[in-house]
Amino acid sequence: MAEINVKWSGLDKLMEELGTTAEATIEAAASAMKLTTGQVQATAKQVAPKRTGYMANNISVEPVKKTATSVTGTVNAKADYSSLIEFGTYKMSAEPFIRPAVSAAQSLFIKTTMDKLKEAAKLK
Repeated sequence: MAEINVKWSGLDKLMEELGTTAEATIEAAASAMKLTTGQVQATAKQVAPKRTGYMANNISVEPVKKTATSVTGTVNAKADYSSLIEFGTYKMSAEPFIRPAVSAAQSLFIKTTMDKLKEAAKLK
């Protein structure tokens, strides 16, 4: 299982500069996280080694969880052996598919969140 956790510092200053509320900021991040986890899932499915296709076909996204101060998105590789493939063992080399997908999607999350925040700021 891979879990994407994003922690921003200086968020209060950003909200102040954009004139957005904490609620609007969390909503923007949640919307961006939903889009990002979908992208991570698609990329991981494409990159995952496919001997039978079972592992790639069992990569799923859980609903985005949000609290007053955080947003969490989760992408699960549900095949029992997924972590062995991702991280390798002493007998076989790793063939990462989740970590590269997460790395590739980081900039999408940041850009989408900023776009949503700017949109929220304009609506005021």
